[in-house]
Amino acid sequence: MVHHLIQVTSVKSSKQQVSREFIREDYLKLDIKFTPVLPAREIAIAFLSELDFEVFEPTESGLIAHIPNLNINRDLLNEAKAKLDAIADDMVWAESIVETENWNSNWEEEYEPVNVEDSVMVRAPFHTKSDALLDVIIKPNMSFGTGHHDTTWMMIKAMLGLDFKESLVLDMGCGTGVLAIVAKLLGAEKVLAIDIEEGAADNTVENAALNGISIDEDFTIDCGASELLDSKYKGLNNIILANINRNVLIDDMFKYNKVLKQGGSIVFSGFFSGDVEIMKKEIQALNWTITSTLERNGWACIICGKPTLLS
Repeated sequence: MVHHLIQVTSVKSSKQQVSREFIREDYLKLDIKFTPVLPAREIAIAFLSELDFEVFEPTESGLIAHIPNLNINRDLLNEAKAKLDAIADDMVWAESIVETENWNSNWEEEYEPVNVEDSVMVRAPFHTKSDALLDVIIKPNMSFGTGHHDTTWMMIKAMLGLDFKESLVLDMGCGTGVLAIVAKLLGAEKVLAIDIEEGAADNTVENAALNGISIDEDFTIDCGASELLDSKYKGLNNIILANINRNVLIDDMFKYNKVLKQGGSIVFSGFFSGDVEIMKKEIQALNWTITSTLERNGWACIICGKPTLLS
């Protein structure tokens, strides 16, 4: 994405659901500048994603991050600030409050469509329809980002190399639903999209409708974590898409393995390039085959295949 925002759907602490209908969630905007920028920016994203920060915007000089005021733990935030200050030669830390309504209007002014290999155009409803093979409309909200981070770009690029025709697809950590929607538009027979956040599931419903996709047995959306694969969705999938983060991916790999067909494919992203070797060890422990690895602006994506059983 030109306007780099990442949705973080991982390692969310369980918290009481507060009705968004009655509470307007203003956000704390954190603008951090580092000297040097790397690796401090990547470390900052890792730290802050553990504190319920939901939207990240990498900048040339550092990072902008947002968190709902209701989710702020000031002690943990100050602890993270001290750790980051010790990592960089110099750090400038600025905080401000952003009303959700203002953030959404600013986003519409700055947001640009994202082109993936001249084959997929991901755009907002207010953009002109493109001539790309797939013209995907995504209307994100503050909490769940635009779906246009480098990891999403790589996931879509990886998807273009897979055969979705008549396939059964699982999208874990669906966020805005962009990957689930792309899978359906690429010909998937059935798609199951799961996210831990209720708002993400709602956003996926809205975006599916914008792309002419009905919510039915062929395109299912649910709110929950990987435990749903043990209880509710035990069926096998041809393709699994998981753009979350390293710790969650590693914790859930065994569950993914149980619901992935022999000969199926699984695509991982949401982790840094420096995490690739750690991910590979976990993948190889399941006897999956790594078919390719993508890297973009410090982020990585791994495409794997589950071998067929030998006769």
